[in-house]
Amino acid sequence: MKKTFRILVIAFSLSVIFMTALSFYSINRFAALTNYSASVDHTHKVIGQLYVIEGIVKDLDRIERGYMLTKDTSYQRAMLNTVERIGPVTDTLKSLISENEAQKKNLILVKSALAMRRGYIGDNFAYLDTTRSNNISPYYYKGRRSMQESLKNIRDMQVQENELMALHQRNKTFYQQLTATMLKYILTAFCLITIISFFLILREFKKRVAYQDELQAKLIDLKHSHAELEQIAYAASHDLQEPLRKIQVFSNRLVWLKTQGIDDESKHTMERISTSAIRMQQLIEDLVNVTNLSKQQNEKKLSDLNIILNQVQNDLEEKIVETNAVINYEPLPTIKGHHSQLRILLTALLDNALKFTHENVTPVINISVHTVQVNDSSDKRSNISRKSYYRIDIADNGIGFDNKFSHKLFQMFQRLHNQHSEYDGKGIGLTISQRIMANHNGYIEATGHPKTGATFKLFFPIEE
Repeated sequence: MKKTFRILVIAFSLSVIFMTALSFYSINRFAALTNYSASVDHTHKVIGQLYVIEGIVKDLDRIERGYMLTKDTSYQRAMLNTVERIGPVTDTLKSLISENEAQKKNLILVKSALAMRRGYIGDNFAYLDTTRSNNISPYYYKGRRSMQESLKNIRDMQVQENELMALHQRNKTFYQQLTATMLKYILTAFCLITIISFFLILREFKKRVAYQDELQAKLIDLKHSHAELEQIAYAASHDLQEPLRKIQVFSNRLVWLKTQGIDDESKHTMERISTSAIRMQQLIEDLVNVTNLSKQQNEKKLSDLNIILNQVQNDLEEKIVETNAVINYEPLPTIKGHHSQLRILLTALLDNALKFTHENVTPVINISVHTVQVNDSSDKRSNISRKSYYRIDIADNGIGFDNKFSHKLFQMFQRLHNQHSEYDGKGIGLTISQRIMANHNGYIEATGHPKTGATFKLFFPIEE
């Protein structure tokens, strides 16, 4: 399932990258298309203004010839009106070609030729008004040459603009086709990615539904197994303990009845039978306690760990006095939890610290509190989210342990010392402690050094 999820993430990431790249490429192509379209429109405007100027030049020629033939003063007014149009048109054209140096030079030539043309027309009109001769004025021929020069320069500008127009039009057509093609590719890729993603998600959804059904079936089996475990625990707490009590009673009775006639070896044997029965009874009780911890608990309540610690010290007072132990602790926090379980937890840890000590060495137990941020999400802590925790360290100066055996500490009935060791223990106290921490959405860690001591770290989540 993790592999499929990873494939989905990779496929989605690649599709997003691919779509993003195509989108940016299409945006750039569309921007280029827009620019070339604007260039085509701009060139159309320039060509339009050139046609206007060409029309003005031709109008000037027509007006001049009309006046030469008729001497009608209305042609003079028309001449003035036409000349007044030259300035605004050339200014507009100048602004349109402001970024084209070659066309700016051509426009200067056009304006110069028009100025000369305008001057020769004025001289020709003056010559016609003062001379009654029918001969053609020399200014007319000069004006014709300036007109032809103006038209030539205008046509040169038109040729350049037409070339630009053709270039911009080709680019516009190319980017139009490219943009349309890219849009088709993007749409096709989007459809394919969507369809593939849909089928992958659908397949994953079906797997998850099947997994949920399987999980539900396993949960039902687990409930059945848990119910059977509770029945076993009930039998252990009632049916199995009764024979053990009888073994103790009858072995003690046998020793009492045969006080005079029993030898020391037989008496020692009976005592060992009684001791083993007691130990067996305690193991069964601890096993029942572990089972009970897995049952549904009542709602958690605010529990002051300082009060619980004082109660535990009262419970262990006899052992504390016997070993002359010193317990140093900082003020402990108040947490949400089950009071009875927390009492069992601290009792088990302090009892271990008082039990596994060096001979002729005063046990010293230091309890400290820290606020930490937990970012570890390893497999053994899959239920641990990233948040703040109270870390309560319980450190002692006892016999400690080798850290390479730390994985055995919390396993049921696992002991780091053999059965004949001087240290008494059943190997279930830390299993109970681990279960209690899990019930409080926390966890427990242990570190040790041989002959130096051990530290148990309790991580309780800080409730917001």
